[in-house]
Amino acid sequence: MNTEAVARTIAIPPMPDSALLDRGLAIAARTRGLTFVAFPTEVAPAAALVDAWRDGTLASWSGPDGMVVVGIGAARELRGRGAARFDEVVAAARAIAIGGAAIDGMPAPIAALGFARPRLLGGAAFAPGAADAAPWTGFGDAWFVLPRWTYTHDGQRAQLVLAIDGANVVDGARWSDELARHRAALAQRFSPHAQPALREMAVADPETWRGQVDAIVGAIGDGTCSKIVAARTCTVELAEAPRVADLLAALDARHAECVRVLISPPGAGRLVAATPERLVKRTGAIVECDALAGTIATSAADGDATLRASDKDRREHALVVSAIATALADAEVDVEIAETGVRALRHVLHLHTPIKGTLATPRHVLELVARLHPTPAVGGTPTALATAWIADREPVSRGWYAAPVGWFDLDGDGEFRVALRSGVLVGTQAYLWAGAGIVAGSDPDRELAETDAKFRAMLGALGVVG
Repeated sequence: MNTEAVARTIAIPPMPDSALLDRGLAIAARTRGLTFVAFPTEVAPAAALVDAWRDGTLASWSGPDGMVVVGIGAARELRGRGAARFDEVVAAARAIAIGGAAIDGMPAPIAALGFARPRLLGGAAFAPGAADAAPWTGFGDAWFVLPRWTYTHDGQRAQLVLAIDGANVVDGARWSDELARHRAALAQRFSPHAQPALREMAVADPETWRGQVDAIVGAIGDGTCSKIVAARTCTVELAEAPRVADLLAALDARHAECVRVLISPPGAGRLVAATPERLVKRTGAIVECDALAGTIATSAADGDATLRASDKDRREHALVVSAIATALADAEVDVEIAETGVRALRHVLHLHTPIKGTLATPRHVLELVARLHPTPAVGGTPTALATAWIADREPVSRGWYAAPVGWFDLDGDGEFRVALRSGVLVGTQAYLWAGAGIVAGSDPDRELAETDAKFRAMLGALGVVG
């Protein structure tokens, strides 16, 4: 007997959405806490759903490994403030009551969701208080969302998951309407459009920047510090509000080697980034970090060899490697440092050292974030002095620029990137940041050119430059 043919004959067709939803609601009503109802669906880019849900709370993550997570709405929002912000978020996450999952209309443990397991998406400000003023109003010191709807795919499989609160199971009509809206967005092939026309662009004054670099080099020469990362700003005003879905699609096309991130808390602007730098990833006991510092434009002649041979860039990079390794060792991680290579991006080359280790005792990924941020790649060294210099001397507060953004799950695993090649969208304006690490021997003109090259990631996606 042909068993394969028999198996095809008796295969059970997929359960209709209405039946899955009804069964999920019934399961949720019998549980306490959140029940996660899974709906199998098709693979699509993050931009497809972001375009369909342009208002309200949004968060998305699209990685070079093919994993895409899009969160829409909020089942739970978590905030942390001040020096204890990460501890507060961890405590609040651990206090979330979880009822379980509903898969194929049947009760199941959360672990059965696999790649589509619940994740909280969000991030934090560069330092407490850095996002207290416009254009960062509403972001706060730390904000995370456990989405009402989460769309996840790994390049091959996709799930749309609804979080239902067992303490407040409402009529399924609302969820049915929203599910249909998701289905329509995923079924329609997303086609990006050009951004509105440029009205005005204002880049921070080069002479002010050169003065900042000279002041830092002087402090280094006096022995006050070893490195400070200085940042410049660029403000772009378009004829209409920039379209965030089209911006994400452009970043997908232009910077697929980076993680593309959207963070949009309620009542706030929208942080968008295409970040190349992993701060930390935790998978069980395994911890992974990237040391990414030392930069040259891709247009430079023999850029790879020139970057490897640069004493200034190698010293800058070594500070970052040492700081990450020390922070991980202090967290009881058995550290392994790989050989330094060159990471090639669209506009710049970076010196890159992968760092990996094994945790001796369990630690939440946010505990590792708190120990690592800010690394000398975005702050400086000594850390406290560099952070104070940035807060006191930079003319515009960084907000969430160069800060941790990412996700974590209910087991404390997760991944965080540094919000580089980023900007925040508010109304018709996009506020962009770019930085450069200043060490002994830094040349103001070269550092100025480095920030100009880094601006090109967002400016290109906005259609302002090629």
